[in-house]
Amino acid sequence: MSKGIAWITTTWINGVKDLDSLLRPLADEGGLEIRIDAKGVRLSEEEVIEGLPGVVATMPSNDVYSERVLSKAKDLRIIARTGVGVNAIDLDAAAARGIVVTNAVGQNAESVAEHTFGLMLGIARKIPWMDKNIRAGNWTTVRGLASSLKGKTLGIIGLGNIGKHVARRAAAFGMEILANDIVRDERFAAEVGVYFHPLEEVVRRADYITCHVPLTPETRGIVGSDLLQLMKSTAFVINTSRGPVVNLDALSETLANGQIQGAAIDVFPDEPPDSSHPLFSLDNIIVTPHAAGLADDASVNCVRHAVRATLDLLAGRKPADIANPMVLEKLPDLR
Repeated sequence: MSKGIAWITTTWINGVKDLDSLLRPLADEGGLEIRIDAKGVRLSEEEVIEGLPGVVATMPSNDVYSERVLSKAKDLRIIARTGVGVNAIDLDAAAARGIVVTNAVGQNAESVAEHTFGLMLGIARKIPWMDKNIRAGNWTTVRGLASSLKGKTLGIIGLGNIGKHVARRAAAFGMEILANDIVRDERFAAEVGVYFHPLEEVVRRADYITCHVPLTPETRGIVGSDLLQLMKSTAFVINTSRGPVVNLDALSETLANGQIQGAAIDVFPDEPPDSSHPLFSLDNIIVTPHAAGLADDASVNCVRHAVRATLDLLAGRKPADIANPMVLEKLPDLR
């Protein structure tokens, strides 16, 4: 007899290789019925509420679990995120109801770092525009000078797990690396060659700015008009962190006015974004669909991590990477 439902709503789950074998332990070890509802977009609050009866464990990407949603989650014991950000989940409300929230810390960090560098190289070397023009029969018009990475300055906003992977790659490219973070890992900085500075100085000096911060009240809109106006006219902005970290209206205006050279954006405040936004009419920006963490191995790691967290909780063990540790006051028997 089923002990409840494991509800997988991860938007990209159907693209994961060997998915059946990855999820099978939920049934074999956990006794759960597996239900997959992957629509490719975030579920609305109403859709989440409608699907929750009988659900013991969920594996979402960025579905909203507000206090209103959680108040309807009578059977839910764990929300096992298949990513890192938990800003769509009311952690306090989950803890108050004894619902454990976990996230996949570090499971897709290298994938995001590689995507970040792919975007950086793409805008620096003008690769997407060259491809587009050559397909249209334009050869000579796109054979202009590209920007380089070697010898240039990279500014990293947020030197956490992903930021450090980016820094290592930047060092290999011979870049000067500046960083700003509320937590300064001096040992790592000395090892790789990273120099911490105030945010404004990082932005003024950098040729490339890349964002790797969580979404908090302090980081929401941190890359806005004031910060963008400090940047060099030849500089680029890359965001693979959280959409609201960059003010898209301000970025669009800055790009249109030529105040900075270009940008590459993988994440948006609303996903999917409104394609009528002026940003999408500009030709000095690369956009990708929140795909930085979706390498095949990274996706497998994230699913495996969520499955293990679920099984650990069901067995009375403390899962790894609990994002709302205050929940442990409600669950003192976890070992």
